[in-house]
Amino acid sequence: MEKSAQQVPGVVCASLNFATGVLMLDYDPDNDPREAVLSVVRSAGHGIESLPGAEVAPGGPELTTQSWLQSHLHEASLVASAVLIVVGYAFEFLHSAGVPLYVADVAFVLAAIAGGLLTGRRALASLRARMLDMNVLMALAVVGAAALGDFAEAATVIFLFSIGQYLEARALARTRRSIRDLIDLAPALARVRRDGREFEVALERAKVGDILVVKPGERIALDGTVSSGTSAVDESPITGESIPLAKVEGDAVYAGTLNGNGLLEVEVTRVAADSTLARVIFLVEEAQASRAPAQQLVDRFTRYYTPVVVIGAVAVALVPPLVGLGSFADWMYRALVLLVVSCPCALVISTPVAIVSAITRATRDGVLVKGGAFLEAAARINVVAFDKTGTLTKGCPEVVEVVSLNGIATSRGLEIAAILEAGSTHPLAAAVLRAVQVAPAPGSATQLRDFPGRGVEAVIDGVRYGLGSPAFAMDEGALDLAAEEAVSRLESRGETVLVLFGPDGALALIAAADEVRPEAPEAVESLRAIGVRHIVMLTGDSELTAAAVASHAGVPEHRARLLPEGKVEAVRELRERWGAVAMVGDGVNDAPALAAADVGIAMGATGSDTALETADVALMSSDIGALAGFLDLGRRTVANIRQNVAFSVVTKAVVLVLAVVGYAPLWLAVFADMGVSLIVTANGLRLLRARSR
Repeated sequence: MEKSAQQVPGVVCASLNFATGVLMLDYDPDNDPREAVLSVVRSAGHGIESLPGAEVAPGGPELTTQSWLQSHLHEASLVASAVLIVVGYAFEFLHSAGVPLYVADVAFVLAAIAGGLLTGRRALASLRARMLDMNVLMALAVVGAAALGDFAEAATVIFLFSIGQYLEARALARTRRSIRDLIDLAPALARVRRDGREFEVALERAKVGDILVVKPGERIALDGTVSSGTSAVDESPITGESIPLAKVEGDAVYAGTLNGNGLLEVEVTRVAADSTLARVIFLVEEAQASRAPAQQLVDRFTRYYTPVVVIGAVAVALVPPLVGLGSFADWMYRALVLLVVSCPCALVISTPVAIVSAITRATRDGVLVKGGAFLEAAARINVVAFDKTGTLTKGCPEVVEVVSLNGIATSRGLEIAAILEAGSTHPLAAAVLRAVQVAPAPGSATQLRDFPGRGVEAVIDGVRYGLGSPAFAMDEGALDLAAEEAVSRLESRGETVLVLFGPDGALALIAAADEVRPEAPEAVESLRAIGVRHIVMLTGDSELTAAAVASHAGVPEHRARLLPEGKVEAVRELRERWGAVAMVGDGVNDAPALAAADVGIAMGATGSDTALETADVALMSSDIGALAGFLDLGRRTVANIRQNVAFSVVTKAVVLVLAVVGYAPLWLAVFADMGVSLIVTANGLRLLRARSR
């Protein structure tokens, strides 16, 4: 199809997505070739339908509705062929009763014509594109069998081939339905409230800031934030999490998710084209269209395999009879068998069907994979490196203890700390602000000085105070021996310590802790269970905090106080020592390490545009428990591809040998092609049923 479309005047480039059946065109608008391309597609025997939600450009070609016969031509031709074959064999049986044999031959010829309608049309399209594909070779084999007078075999062979094509198309449609199911998740209309009135608008007409009214049981049309109401929302289409999540005012919701039993009002934050669902659909389609390394290898092999076997078939037909080793008809028949065997359909399809099925399965389970190459890389992973904050931990620290020093009241210490942190967006600053009862008044601090990565100083009520890390307080001469011992005690429990100090030294220690994800220990054990050789935590936090979190999560090695470049160096060192590395982080601060790893895995893609854009894989629900399942899916995918390729090659080799020595009839050659194609397709589709978590 690509080559045929590219020959149409005006077409610059054509690309057909195997996974979705979508033909993309780059063309010259001054010489609009779309109608001509549609004619080429139809002439090759393929149906055409518009994408859901697609609009035809003014003056562009209209897609007419097909008649029942057109849309069911394949089934109708198969039924007609089967009936005529039965009639032909019946007439052969009745030959002893005086029925002429040519009557049976006529029935077989009609059966071959009926069964070969689509094959013939596609063969002509391939010849126009100057390609030798299975349709051309099968058409030659049928014509050759008929020329040798074996009309029954010609009809039977084309019928078996057409049955195989039909079953293969139905099987592959299962993988395409998964993407269509995603597309259908978002409703066509959104119920919007504007100026006190409610009305429905097309999704593309909804604007950022609109208020959506989502009734119980309805799907949420666009990404947004709950502005009013409470409900439980099923987010499984996006995150793979089967348990509905409670949503209250201020919570984010996503297009395509299902509202439970409460009325929600949602303020739109993204237009339809930019919604999480739209980005997931685009990335999945892009991933399924990409070629994995194994597929590229197979493509290079088949580029030479088919021409070589065709040349061999010609040699088999001509050379032996010319040297007196048998009749021309006998060797011609063997050559026809070789022609049928020569097309590597099963080999070509063995890789993409497994990759597409695995990507679809992962997407259903909330794991977004950006291409087959990363599934193959996942199969080789020997070491997994975790970031700490937001990955092994929840990423939302809370103040767990305030230690008063020099007689200051804990409430006063927290109040001063909150004033100092009022303008900061750091997670620890947010934890301090959440811990105070009353938010500080604007302008309470003057002469504010920020020391990035260390702390902050300001004047409050005429006194200069500082708040920051123990190292910052030490450099400012604010830590005495008692304060240092208290800091060590808090850090030994895995808590991060902020030191509040004034002119006379340390006033208070504020300890915050980021809770380890409850699923972290089990996730680490699952990684060991699937054969990951080593697990390590890389963090910029202190040694004591890192040790406490690693111990709680069951991670055997940790490396603390690493800057971004330190994490990159650690990834490279781990690769040299253990082999392929997967880095798991938040997709923003860990971007250099994610890029340096063999597979970069981002947490919480629903909340981070950067994660979707930079990572190779995204865990949509931020559940690291899905990680072992994904790596295991990669291993099963590679094993599936190897099974398919080995079965295809061995079967082809056996039938090739049998064909040359004269023990392979045409029907066996058809089985070696279409039968094996069906088997490898069914084997690849097994990955759809295997959960990746």
